This record gives sequence, C-alpha cells and structure tokens, in this order.
Amino acid sequence: DVDSLPPAPSNLLLQHIIIGMMMIAQRHVIVLLCMICTFVCYCDRVIISIAVIHMARDFNWDLLLQGQVLGAFFYGYVLSQVAGAYLAQLYGGKIVLNCAVAGWSLLTVATPVLAKYSLTALIIGRILLGFSEGMAFPVIYHLFSGWVPKSESSRSIVSLNVGTCGGTVLAFVASPWLVEYSGWESVFYVFGWGGIVWCLAWHFMGADKHKPSPKQTLNVQLLAELLRPSPLYAIYFCHFSWNVCLYICVMWLPTYLENQYNLNSKQTWINALPYLVMAPSAMGWGWVVDLWLANSHQSSKRISSNMIRKVATAVGFMGGAVGLMLFCAASTPHVAILLLCGTFFISSLSLCGWEAAKLNALDSSKAGMLQGVSNTISNFAGVIGVPLASYIKEMTDSWEAVWIMCATVWVAAAIVYILFAADNNNDDKSGDYSIVNAVSRKQSSV
Repeated sequence: DVDSLPPAPSNLLLQHIIIGMMMIAQRHVIVLLCMICTFVCYCDRVIISIAVIHMARDFNWDLLLQGQVLGAFFYGYVLSQVAGAYLAQLYGGKIVLNCAVAGWSLLTVATPVLAKYSLTALIIGRILLGFSEGMAFPVIYHLFSGWVPKSESSRSIVSLNVGTCGGTVLAFVASPWLVEYSGWESVFYVFGWGGIVWCLAWHFMGADKHKPSPKQTLNVQLLAELLRPSPLYAIYFCHFSWNVCLYICVMWLPTYLENQYNLNSKQTWINALPYLVMAPSAMGWGWVVDLWLANSHQSSKRISSNMIRKVATAVGFMGGAVGLMLFCAASTPHVAILLLCGTFFISSLSLCGWEAAKLNALDSSKAGMLQGVSNTISNFAGVIGVPLASYIKEMTDSWEAVWIMCATVWVAAAIVYILFAADNNNDDKSGDYSIVNAVSRKQSSV
C-alpha cells in the first residue's frame, strides 16, 4: 500500500523547514507587535506635553493646574506595575495586554471630551490611562519570557527601546503639525485610534506561550524581602532620581522652551532630539563598560564589578548634573537642546552602573520582581516631580530653579550609590558581565 509508506526524506526535510519557519515567524511577530505596542504607548503618553500648552490657553489653566494634569498619569502608572505581571500570570499576556492597550487608547480618544466636561473628569481619565499603560511593560516581559529564547533576549529588549524612543520622537514631531492644522483635539484622536488598530492586529496575531495559571498567588515573602531596608535602596534611589529628571524633561520641556525662548509651534520638533541621542548613547556606554568589566576580570590588577558600576554611576550622574546647569544658562533654544543632548549622552552612562547592578543583585529568579518593585518606587518621580516642577516655577518665577533641583537630585544619587551600594559575590562569580541587556531594559521601561 503506497499510502502506508513513510514519507520520503526530502518531504520530511521540507516539513521541518516549514515548521521551523512558522516557529520563527510566530515569535518574531510577537516581538514586532510588542515593539509597536511600546511605540503606541509612548506616543499616547507624550502627546499631552505638546497639547497642554494649547489646552491651558483654552481653559485658562495656570502652571500649577498644568502640573496636576501632567502628573495625574503617574498616580495610575505606579499602581499597575506589579499588578500587570500578576494578571498576565493569571489570565495570559495576550488578553491582558490587549485590554490594557484598548483601555489607554480609548481614554486617549476621550481626553478632549473629558477636558471640556471638567478638570476633575480629565484628571480621573489621566489616572486611568496611566494605570493601563503601567501594565504594558510587565506583561510584555511576561510574554517574552515564554516566546524569546535566551540567545535573542538582548535584541528583543532593544526592539522595545526602539519603540519607546520612536514613539517619543514621533509625538514631538507630529503633534505640533496636527495642532497647527487641525487643533489640539486631533492629536488625541489620531494617536488614540492608532492604538485601536494595534489591538485588532494583536487580537489575530498575538499569542501566549505560557499557559494561564488562575491559581497563581503573589509571592508576598519575596515582596517583603525586596522592601526590607538593604543596599538595594541605593538602586531604588538612583532609579527614582533618574526618572525625576527624565519625566520633568518629557512633560515640561516643550512648555519651558516656549516660555523661555518664545519657541513657535513649527520649531517644537527639536524637543525630540535629546531622545534620539539617549538610546544609542546608553547602548554605546554599555559596550564600553562591558569591555572594562571583561578586561578587569582577566587582569592581575582586578577591579570589582561593584567599583566599576560605582564609577559609571558617579560619572554619569555628576556629568549630567553639570550638563543641566549649562542647559538652563543657554542663550538660545538651539544651544539649549544641544546642551541637553550632551547631558543625556553623559548621564546615560549611569545606567551601566545602578541599572546593570540589578542583574546580579539577587538570585536570577528574583530579578523580575526586583525590576517591578524598583519601577514602582521610581515612578513616584512622576507623581512628585512633575507637579513639583510647576510649583517651584510658580514660587520662584524661575525655570532655572527647576533644573537646579534636577541637578541636585542627580548629585545626591551619585553620592548615595557610592556610599551605600554593596558588593555582591554573585556578581563577580557569575561570569555574566553583559550590561547591554540591562541598559536596554531600562530605556524601555521608563
């Protein structure tokens, strides 16, 4: 019987090739869609920093009210970091991520309606939007842990970084044009509906690798361990300090350039330039410090990983603080942006210190929860820093005071890390000195 004969070897080979291509295509599609997700996430997060300038004129908001509107996002954002990962374990990453993106996209579309209804409604909407966006990265990391093999983890994390930087740049470049020709409301409509289009694509092409675990319980003991006073708080403080300046720049830079230099709406695209510099700079510094670590561990005059990371943290934060002081003294907006690009270039070196230390600060099985706790604490920088910037400006009638505060926070972070970051035996024994992956992860999770 011919039908009962085994398939020819060539047919078996063809079948294996087809199956292999399908497997490769599936995980690459997941990574691509997640990269686009972070792109959409940052577009929807950043557009209000351009729109708020025009909204303030229409609704007669002073700087303090603008600060409340911009800062409301972070109240929700800090609450959903751990919740997102936990829900992904319970119900699967596909459905949780789709719900999160649909939630923040619809809230983005509804922003003009909420703003015209009342300030309270707008602030509640921004809090809910932040809560939805806060789930994105923990859920994506959950998905990647199943789909992405270890050999592809770095490039997959880097792809998220491309999405976040790309979304920030597009928001700063496209939003002024949309406002100019269609009004500030159009910014929220265009970018919000873009998220809904992503949801449709994810519904048909997204998939879980891990099976949902409805009976999964939160590891309270590990959570308590991470919150107990320890040298980990040096990392937490540095993460918080980094976000203070980053969030103030993202939310207030367009307003600052307009107030300080009368920058017109057609030139606000230059707000995007520092973010084009930051991501590749962090990756470049990562390679430099990786090489230093590798050479040090092969040298007879061995320098501990902890000391190298202290140097990277100190030089990055101290250099960044000097850059901020020069930035606030610039005479023109273009010189100011050039100096801010230089500030982000040198300050991104700090990520090779305190951020990379998370990889080996604890047992590898605890690294994900450590990142979640650190990200939750650090995002209080948005809750506190963004409104505080407007308060300082109102009290002192000076933007320089805001940037001096940011510089002071960075100097404090350098000192705290130098004094309190502890040596970790696991760090030097592990043989894994790759910082690039950690730096990439930081850029995509702010």
